[in-house]
Amino acid sequence: MFTFPGHGYGHVPRARELAARDEEQALGEAAQTLRDLGLDAQVVSGGSTPTAGRWQPGVVNELRPGVYVFNDATQLAIGTCGVEDLALTVEATVISVPARDRFVLDVGSKVLGSDRSPWVRGHGYLPRYPEGTVSGLWEHHAVVRLPDGVPGPRLGSRVALVPNHICTPVNLADELVVVRHREVVDRWQISARGANT
Repeated sequence: MFTFPGHGYGHVPRARELAARDEEQALGEAAQTLRDLGLDAQVVSGGSTPTAGRWQPGVVNELRPGVYVFNDATQLAIGTCGVEDLALTVEATVISVPARDRFVLDVGSKVLGSDRSPWVRGHGYLPRYPEGTVSGLWEHHAVVRLPDGVPGPRLGSRVALVPNHICTPVNLADELVVVRHREVVDRWQISARGANT
């Protein structure tokens, strides 16, 4: 049996703790109900990225926090991770600089996904331009707006962009390029690519 403590999302760390305890209680009661009926609940599974750090051994014997492997802009926005914990970015090229306060990237919803949670500003997070906002997102392009006085990138330069929700971009990719100290050290094929059924 499994559940997902989605009510652990948000800016309040105490909510994560309460959601983890709620999950343990609900799964414990469900497991006991099955045992009372003569059935064995071998796998009692729960977890979400915000509540995974609040896990306590006992009732739950499997955790499924999917985003925590890479983290994403939503996890950063709600405080589940810090900038140093963001492990996956999309590399985009600046293809237009129509004004000093904005630029256009060659990635869109077909690369980033279109998720936009209530906790994030815009359609992604730019580590080099944290005050910037991905204000527009189309299938193949994204527009980034910068506050007055913040210098933007030059035409043709490359920019790292953290998606709001990492699951869709990983699912949309054929492979992930592993980089350490700006050097490509490996390539990971996405074995589940195209396997959504």
